[in-house]
Amino acid sequence: MKKFLISALLLSASSAIIAQEYVTPADMPEAAQTKMYSILTDYNKCMMQGHLHSNHTAENPQKAAEAVMQSCENHLDELKTHLTSNGVESSLVEGMAKSMRSKAARQLMTKTMNNYAAQAAAMANAEKLKEQSANE
Repeated sequence: MKKFLISALLLSASSAIIAQEYVTPADMPEAAQTKMYSILTDYNKCMMQGHLHSNHTAENPQKAAEAVMQSCENHLDELKTHLTSNGVESSLVEGMAKSMRSKAARQLMTKTMNNYAAQAAAMANAEKLKEQSANE
């Protein structure tokens, strides 16, 4: 019975120690969380602005998306630095940055491809109208 109690106490103590060392973004102080959300907002704004500007200058949608992603990468670096400096578990830091990057890339490519498809459709319609007016 003593061995069982000692084992249970050791297991409880080691679990408590492990739980205390595992810090998530939700465990950060409120000011640090506010800063984290600010960085995420800046990243999203950067992605949106990059998308808006790339539509007018790029010919290749993939290259345009890559350029936007690279131009906004510094925000993800800032996020990782901020989370790490607040003691957040490194696997969570990397996972959060990867998740944000993947989500942004999907959204950016979807918007970019939709815009290029709309431009192609508009050009095709303009050609049809031009042909119809020439035939009349």
